[in-house]
Amino acid sequence: MSFRFLEHTADVRIECVGRTFAELLESATAGLYAITLTRRRDDASAKRLIGVAGANREETLIRWLQELIFLLDAEHFVATAFHFSKVSDKEAEAVASGYLCPAEERAEEVKAATYHLLAISETEEGLMARVTFDL
Repeated sequence: MSFRFLEHTADVRIECVGRTFAELLESATAGLYAITLTRRRDDASAKRLIGVAGANREETLIRWLQELIFLLDAEHFVATAFHFSKVSDKEAEAVASGYLCPAEERAEEVKAATYHLLAISETEEGLMARVTFDL
């Protein structure tokens, strides 16, 4: 599971991969936090239940990222590990372990994960997604 940054004129774009859809969600999460945090601690002192549903993989991925952006902005919560109880193309539910992030550990503000140039494709290794974040 991994991600990399792609070139984009105004926003930030990432490409992430995972053997499964759950791993793809985790890779996209790592990419989001690489943008929004100066560093990501290995801390599991807080927990949140995250549940999203969408019409397809793309919508489920965007809603997942939007929920994490909301939790970071509203509650300062950063997820460091996920225990998935449900995951399919149309839904994802997990208990997220993580921590509350102080303001000094925040970097760039991400307003939203967007559908602009969004693509999820199947590869020999699993799944690959390209996601654009609005700053």
